Amino acid sequence: MRRFNELSDDSLKAILDELAATASQTLENEGVPIEQQDVVYSADLRYHGQGFEIPVTIDIGTFDGSGAGIEALRRAFDAEHQRLFSFVLDAEHELVTVRAMANGPRPDVSAPELRTGGTDPAAALRLRHDIWVDGAEVEAGIYDRELLEAGNVVTGPAVITEMDSTTLVLPGHAATVHPSGSLLIRPVDHQEN
Repeated sequence: MRRFNELSDDSLKAILDELAATASQTLENEGVPIEQQDVVYSADLRYHGQGFEIPVTIDIGTFDGSGAGIEALRRAFDAEHQRLFSFVLDAEHELVTVRAMANGPRPDVSAPELRTGGTDPAAALRLRHDIWVDGAEVEAGIYDRELLEAGNVVTGPAVITEMDSTTLVLPGHAATVHPSGSLLIRPVDHQEN
């Protein structure tokens, strides 16, 4: 946290360059070449003594050593303060936080698609076990979600387990496995044939 009168274009640019290098290195370690990266800079600014900050985008091109960078930040903050609150103060500006965010091209990610199976989920059935539903014990099938295929229909009462969650299919309901792997649970009388 520094007042603008304690900063120079060179000192702030050095901080921004260091942040950008760290952010870019992280992306490069993930396989995104530097030439495919774009770095965006921002700062949280306020008037000295103000209890909140306003985020402002930094135009790194204004940091040419002439003092234009700090002045551009001052103008951007004043304009944003005017927009938000309809006034500008004649007070010292403070830099609270600076950020450099490295962005790369969007990865080509496609939605997973499960292998298509029939409606019978028997290959995913691990065991049958009594569970407590609506004040009574009922026997339920316990299914392994990783073994379910698109099109399988798990009729309740059933429990579908996976590494990080468990899905309960109540009596009178059925879970149809969508090609994406989602479970579409509906009352049995609404199931498609």
